[in-house]
Amino acid sequence: MKMKKNIFIIVALVAVALAGCDFLDHEPDMRAEINTKEKVQLLLVSAYTSANSAPICEYSSDNVIDNNVPDPKTGQANAVNPLDEMYNEIFAWKPVKSSGSQDSPKYIWDGHYTAIAVANQALEAIKKLEAQGFKMDAEKGEALLSRAYHHFLLAGVFCQAWKSEEASKQDLGITYMMKPETMVAPEYWRGPSLKVGLDLNNDTAWIGGSLYDTYMAIQKDLEAGLKLVSDEYYTVPRYHFNIKAAHAFAARFYLYKREWAKVVEHADYVLTTTDESTLAMLYDAQTGRDASNIELAFKHYIDVQAPSNLLMHTSYSSSAYAHFPDYGRYQYNGEAQDFTTYGSGPCWGGQFPGFGTWSADQKLGGFCAKDYYDFEYTDKVAGYGYIRMVTRAFTTNETLLCRAEAKTYLNDLAGATNDFRLWAQSYNVSGRMNMNADSTVKLTPEIITKFYSEKAGTKFAPALHNQDMDPTWVISAEQMPFVHCAIHFRRIETLHDGLRWQDIKRYGIEIEHVQGKDPARKLVWNDDRRAIQLPQEVIVAGMTANPREVMGDNLDGSMTTSPSFNPNDVYTPSTPTYTSAASLPNSSDLKLVEEDEE
Repeated sequence: MKMKKNIFIIVALVAVALAGCDFLDHEPDMRAEINTKEKVQLLLVSAYTSANSAPICEYSSDNVIDNNVPDPKTGQANAVNPLDEMYNEIFAWKPVKSSGSQDSPKYIWDGHYTAIAVANQALEAIKKLEAQGFKMDAEKGEALLSRAYHHFLLAGVFCQAWKSEEASKQDLGITYMMKPETMVAPEYWRGPSLKVGLDLNNDTAWIGGSLYDTYMAIQKDLEAGLKLVSDEYYTVPRYHFNIKAAHAFAARFYLYKREWAKVVEHADYVLTTTDESTLAMLYDAQTGRDASNIELAFKHYIDVQAPSNLLMHTSYSSSAYAHFPDYGRYQYNGEAQDFTTYGSGPCWGGQFPGFGTWSADQKLGGFCAKDYYDFEYTDKVAGYGYIRMVTRAFTTNETLLCRAEAKTYLNDLAGATNDFRLWAQSYNVSGRMNMNADSTVKLTPEIITKFYSEKAGTKFAPALHNQDMDPTWVISAEQMPFVHCAIHFRRIETLHDGLRWQDIKRYGIEIEHVQGKDPARKLVWNDDRRAIQLPQEVIVAGMTANPREVMGDNLDGSMTTSPSFNPNDVYTPSTPTYTSAASLPNSSDLKLVEEDEE
C-alpha cells in the first residue's frame, strides 16, 4: 500500500545547524550548502537518533510486571498510575493511540527517520565532494553505518524477527530511505513485493518491500561502511560509529540473521582472541557497584573512556521517570527480577553480584543505574531544561555474548563456555561468583548443562520455537543448555536496553502479561503483536499497518482502554519535554538494594 505526505520527517535539517537560520522561511535551494569536508563531519554529529526505542521494547517484554495486579493471597491491589497512558497500551500489546510523546512509536519513528535523513544528506554532499577529488572514505563509512543502524532499529521495533530468507519474504519490512526527500508528495511502500522509488534524477530514492528486502539493504550498507569507517577525525569516538562499534553492530546483525561464522569474525575483531585482552575491555563492575549514589553509578556506565563502551548516543527520554513510585505501575519487579538480577545463575548464588538495583520503594521494584538520566540545563538560574538519557548502543560485554551464542551453534562448546566465563568474571564483584582456586570463575560445560536442564523450569530454560520460525533451525540436545545460558546472560546484560524483546522475538519465546484484574494475555510465537504497530498518524496517511490477528488472546481489557485516535490531533513528538529540575524525582530517595535486604 502507498503512503503520501510528510510521514517521514526527512528534510535537510542540516541547514539549521550550519546556517543558523530557520530553513522553513526559505526555498529549499536557498539552504546552507554542505560543501566542505568539515561541514560533512559536523553534519554527521546529528546522524544519530534523539529517540530511545528501548522503553517500548522493555514494556513489551517480560522484564516488567504490572504492580496493580491483585495479590493472590489477599486480593489487594495497588492503584499506581503509569507515567503515560501509552504504557497501558504497550503493556497490553495494543496499538498506541493515546500519545505521540517521548518514547512513543511516533517519537521513535520520527527520530530514527530524521537520523536517516541526516545520513542521506551527508552522503549526497560526500558524492559531490568526491567528484571534486576530496577523500571522503571515513565520512562515507560513518554515514552508511548510521543509515543501516537506524533502519535496523526501526525493523526491530516495527517488524517481525528474521525467520529465514523465504519466510522473511512474507513479513512486512520498512521503507529503506536512500536519498533525501526532494518530491512534494512522495509515495512509499511496504509489502511482500519489492518496489523501488526514484527521485527527480531517476536515482533510487527508497526501497520498499519485505523484511528480507529490508535486511538485504541493511547488510549492503553495513558491509560497505565496514570497509570505509575510520577513527581518524573523531574528537570523542564513542559518540560515532568508530571501527570497533561498527564490528559490534555487524556481530549483532549477523547474530539475528544466524550467520554464526560472521558473528565470531566480527566479535573477534572487537574483543581479540586472548582472555587477557578480552577481560581488559569488559565492564568494570566493581567500581560501578562501589558507587555511593546513583548519579556516580550512572556516570560510570556512560564513561566515554571506558573500553567496554563502543558506541553511545544521547536521547530525549522520560524512561527514568517511570521507575519512581508516583509512576510505578509497570516496573522491573517480581518474576522479572527473580530470574535475572535477584536470581541465581550457573556460577553464582542469590543476587547477581554484577550490578545493584536501586529502589525508592522495594514493593514496586527497582532499576539498574544505567537507566538513569542527566539533566541538561538551558536556564541554570530558573532551573529549567531537558531530561537526557545516554544509551550504550554497543558494548564489549554484549558483543562477547553474541560470540558465545554463535560458538554454541558452531559446536565450539568449550569456546562458548570460556566466553560465558569471561563475561561472569567481569561481574565478579567482591569475589561473590563461584570461584576456582586460581581466582577464575568456576564455570564448565558440565555446570552449564546441569543448570539449564529441563528441571530448570520455563524461566531459566524457556521453550524455544526455533523450528517453528525456520524448520532448518535445529538446536541439538547438547547445544540447548548453552543456548539457554546465552539467553539468560543476555537478559541480565541488556536489562533496560530493549534487547530482551529482540531475543524473545527471534527465538519465538512465549510470554504472558497480567494487567490489573484482567486474565493473562499470552503472546505466542507467531503472534502478529510481536511487530509493534506503526504510529497511528502513519497508518492514517496510507502506510500499510502491521496485521493484527491475535493468536494468544483477544481481550478488550478494562484496565487498558484509551481514547480513539483522532487524525486531526496534532502531536509534537519531535519536541522534547521542557521541564523544571525541581519537578524531578529526588535521587536521594533511591537506595541500593543489597543482597541481605531482599
